[in-house]
Amino acid sequence: MKRGSRILLFLIVVIIILIGVAFFVLRGGLLSGGAATPTPPPMVNIVVVQQPINRDDEIKAESLTTMPYSQANVTDKMITNPQQIVGKFAAYPLAQGMWITTDMVTDRPGMNQPGSAAAKVVTPGLVAISIPISKLNSVSFGINDGDRVNVIATSMFVDVDPNFQSKLPNHSAVVTGPGFLPDALPVLSAGIASGGVGSAQGRAELDPTLNQALYLVPSESQRPRLVSQMVLQDIQVLHMGTFPLATQTQPQAQPAQEAQPTVTPQPVDPDMITLIVTPQDAVALTYMMYSGTKFTLTLRAPDDTTRIETEAATLQYLLSQYAIPVPAKLPYVMDVQNLSEPNAAPAPAP
Repeated sequence: MKRGSRILLFLIVVIIILIGVAFFVLRGGLLSGGAATPTPPPMVNIVVVQQPINRDDEIKAESLTTMPYSQANVTDKMITNPQQIVGKFAAYPLAQGMWITTDMVTDRPGMNQPGSAAAKVVTPGLVAISIPISKLNSVSFGINDGDRVNVIATSMFVDVDPNFQSKLPNHSAVVTGPGFLPDALPVLSAGIASGGVGSAQGRAELDPTLNQALYLVPSESQRPRLVSQMVLQDIQVLHMGTFPLATQTQPQAQPAQEAQPTVTPQPVDPDMITLIVTPQDAVALTYMMYSGTKFTLTLRAPDDTTRIETEAATLQYLLSQYAIPVPAKLPYVMDVQNLSEPNAAPAPAP
């Protein structure tokens, strides 16, 4: 019994020592780290309104201030540096104490005013104007809003009478007189032609073979002289096609009715394009449109800002620039009517 009591007493003492050691270890850990003061979260200064700012007013430095804000709650749209928005304009009325985000400021005043969305895209000092287009002169309708294009103008010129301002040649009239009578003024009579090729005013030429003067009249009306030139470069496209009307953009309530099969509308080819140009270029484009000038648009690369001086294309320019010879007048021609296609199958025997 004594030996067993000693062993039991020894175990009790060992247990008490282990409990004491564990108590002191845990107590030391709590004192060193567990009871430490928590570290405050990092703060960032955000820009807030110090003085009320009206809509479309310029934002000035004295109207702004900063306040600390938890960095964890700061979003990408919050402003942390007042210089980022000084000189810009308020898109909405800004009350005192409001923090400012990027959605509340604009680079230009009036962007939040009523009006068309297209007008807010036009840069101050420029205007928008529409010109007619087709698939051929608009890069096969490959132009989209925001692209940049060059504009080529093609016109046809004819000679006119400076006084009549009518296309030459003039129509001629026949003037006859009975001759000079004694003691009387000469009497002349004019026969006015009714027009047509026969009454066209011609010119007299001396025939070298007959050595006789001939009066020649034109066999057809005057042929216009064609010229093409690039008139505008690096022009921004505001919109391709026709703008939707305001009544078309708002959904209208339809009366309840039976479900109808959905019909997919067929796309309509655009016939207009709206460009952003200077006011002077808008005046020039208007004159050319009403004078019958045809326009051709060429598409530019988005990062191309170069401007090239081009030479107007005329018949003489094409002949000299591309070394196109004028065909000689030969006593024979090629019979193209009986020429078959290359590699074509022979016609079946009758």
